[in-house]
Order: sequence, then C-alpha cells, then structure tokens
Amino acid sequence: MATRKSSTPNFQAIDDSVLGEYSVSNYSERLYSKVYYSIRSLCGLLAKRSFQDFNWDIFKERFASDFGKVEEQRFSLEQLLEFTSRKFGKTLEDLVVLNQLSWQRRREYAERVNANVSPQIEAEN
Repeated sequence: MATRKSSTPNFQAIDDSVLGEYSVSNYSERLYSKVYYSIRSLCGLLAKRSFQDFNWDIFKERFASDFGKVEEQRFSLEQLLEFTSRKFGKTLEDLVVLNQLSWQRRREYAERVNANVSPQIEAEN
C-alpha cells in the first residue's frame, strides 16, 4: 500500500515590527482583556448589590490583588473561562457581549456628560 505524503506548507511568520506604534496586539491578548474586564464587572456588580458602602476603586484594587493586572496575565484564558463558568455560568461569548455592553454604556455616559458640560461652557462665555 502506498504511503501518503502530507503536504503541509511551511509558513513564514510575518514580522510586523516595522508598524511600530500602529501594530496590533494578538487576538488572544485582546480576548484576554475582554474576559478579564467582564469578570471584574460581574464580580463588582455582585459585590455592589451585597454591600451598601461599596467603593469601585477599593474593589478594583482587591480584584487586582487576587487576579493580577490585565498586563500580568496571572491566570490563563482557560482558567478565567473555567472560573466564570463555575461562578456565573457564563461562556466566552457571554463575556464578549458583556464587554461590548459595558463599552456602550461608557460611551453613552461620556456623551451625556459632554452634553451637560457644553451648555455650561457656552453660558459662561
């Protein structure tokens, strides 16, 4: 019986270092930050419901001490997803949607703040 040759092409990695400040981070790095911030948001909202004197700044510090900063990547993406699945029953897709909703809320809030500031500035002039 004849043996099959596998024809897997050898790809050369593309060197994107010439892009400098315009370079884009890897997909897995961007995905990690979305998952990290979604988990922080979920935990924070849960803590906010539980405690009357909740402070986001203090919570962010405590979260960073447990999970590390997003740049550190103390835990792997798989570990974060397993944690989220056990604690909140959320999947990767759920976390990405939560992250998008969070960004949308921030944009709307910034627009409201800017809309309130503009009339005040015009009235002062």
